Amino acid sequence: MNIAFYSAAAGMITQQDGLNIYSNNIANVNTVGYKALRPSFADCIYTIQRETEPEWQTGHGAYVNKTDFMWEEGGFNETGQQLDFALPNSDFFMVLDGRGNTFLTRDGSFEITQVEDHWELVNGNGEFVLDYEGNHIIVPFETEEKQQEILDEEGNPVLDEEGNPTYETVQAETNIIDYNTLTDMIGVYSVPNNYGLMQSNGNHFLVTARSGEATPNPDSHKLRTYLEMSTVDLAADMVHIIESQRAYQLNAKIVQTADEMQSIANNLRG
Repeated sequence: MNIAFYSAAAGMITQQDGLNIYSNNIANVNTVGYKALRPSFADCIYTIQRETEPEWQTGHGAYVNKTDFMWEEGGFNETGQQLDFALPNSDFFMVLDGRGNTFLTRDGSFEITQVEDHWELVNGNGEFVLDYEGNHIIVPFETEEKQQEILDEEGNPVLDEEGNPTYETVQAETNIIDYNTLTDMIGVYSVPNNYGLMQSNGNHFLVTARSGEATPNPDSHKLRTYLEMSTVDLAADMVHIIESQRAYQLNAKIVQTADEMQSIANNLRG
């Protein structure tokens, strides 16, 4: 077996995997709530080439051992939009998709949608934002005092002594959202170990056995009219891409050289 050939080939695959991770980070540099990924590389197994020389070991390339989330807070961007929220902590919002699956997310760019005779809070994908009890959030609206005509049981106006209709003061709902009450209703959740979460699509995270269960955290602070930007370090990832590209090229050259040396050896035997 030509060890150089296979070691370099493994290196090419590994550098391609690293390039995919760094390029995905850069692609999400403006994605709200995105947490950058950092690949961790490890060397492959070692073998002893000669039984008489047990200290003479040869490696067999590298591989991506794992990827880690960069969990530091991203920069906060003030949008002025009343339905934009950010979390200045390590907690999450919880959303529910149409299949009944729940996810954690740091993306607080919300909107409202009409469901039957009321309005509910959703995210950009149409997934329902949940409260601290894990229920849909029905959007509250401000109320105002309004004079309403008093009717009897048959629906006829109740008249006063002078024969004029009577009125009463009632609280009528307006079309203005009660943003303060809505902010308090939005659930915030914590997990014991953020590093144990599994990445899903659309800035979503899945709870795993390593992360622990998500629990509501009513004391967690929320920022309205702000969004948290990604944790991507654009300059650093550009450097990593150049490093991966150069390493890939060098490994490819080694593959070519090892193949040429094998061809020479085969011709000598011939």
